[in-house]
Amino acid sequence: MSMRNRPQIIIDGYNYILRQDRIDFDQEYALWDAREKLIHQMIAYLGQKQLRITIVFDGQDLKGITKIRRPAGLSVLFSHAPQKADPLIIKMVQKAKNPGSITVVSSDANLVNTVKAYGCIVTSSEDFSTRIAADHREIEFINKYDAQLTPKEVEEWMRIFRENERKD
Repeated sequence: MSMRNRPQIIIDGYNYILRQDRIDFDQEYALWDAREKLIHQMIAYLGQKQLRITIVFDGQDLKGITKIRRPAGLSVLFSHAPQKADPLIIKMVQKAKNPGSITVVSSDANLVNTVKAYGCIVTSSEDFSTRIAADHREIEFINKYDAQLTPKEVEEWMRIFRENERKD
């Protein structure tokens, strides 16, 4: 499948970050570190999937983040200050040939309602984070034991582990 035909995920960057971590804005590099963490999470996630991921941040790219080479399929964009990320995400959706193949990750109600009107799939930042964590645990399990399990077997083991976590 060519890169252009892969499903696309567009992440509202700061919306996602601010729902995952407590950022200590008194720390000079706290926001930088949070952005880097998100980018590295998406690089790892992209390695497991056949899709494209675009992370969109508010403001200007003062540190040159967009110029850093990334794996194929991952893009990092900044809106131009004072513009927020939302209008840029909406413009990307409007220009898309098939908005129904785009998943927008955001918990911003206005953005969510707008992109839904174009036919996009929407996942909240919280749900996407949970999905990534579950996928990561599944991959760690497979790699740790080098087991040749079928997807159905992995699913069954994950169900058992989730039940055990709830009991603890």
